[in-house]
Amino acid sequence: MTAADPSGILSPAAQELMRRGAEGSAFTQWIGTRLRHFEAGRVEIEIDLRPNLTQHHGQAHGAVIGYLADTVSAWAAASVAGDVVTAEYKLNFLAPARGETLWARGEVLRAGKRQVVVRADVYATLDGEDTLVAAALATIAPVGKAPEPAQADGASSPEASTPQESP
Repeated sequence: MTAADPSGILSPAAQELMRRGAEGSAFTQWIGTRLRHFEAGRVEIEIDLRPNLTQHHGQAHGAVIGYLADTVSAWAAASVAGDVVTAEYKLNFLAPARGETLWARGEVLRAGKRQVVVRADVYATLDGEDTLVAAALATIAPVGKAPEPAQADGASSPEASTPQESP
């Protein structure tokens, strides 16, 4: 992140994440996922809540909430571990998801060689007010090489320079 790019979404690592995660997934493109914040270990994404993403009560369908939790968890893990796949996640629905926008924040709690544990929170924004609508805990499995330290956050650290091994 820089003064010119406080969200971090213009960084080379964020652009690579979008190339792999969004451009490589027809569903992610169809649902309209946008990256709203990027730093190593912490990612935020958002989508517009369109009528075709709601269920019969007019709130976001649970599958859409699950998609956001899964995707933001994987992207947060990928920011520190490279190419990843979701091994599992548990999702708690906390409130109806009504609004114009849904957004999610994924934060890495612990990154190991074989798994990355991520917490994800999903919010609905209605008239400028955010409501926490779901919380998830995910286990993400690295399947490739970790990103270079300079790619992840622009700074190098001894922990970040340790190579990851595939499971």
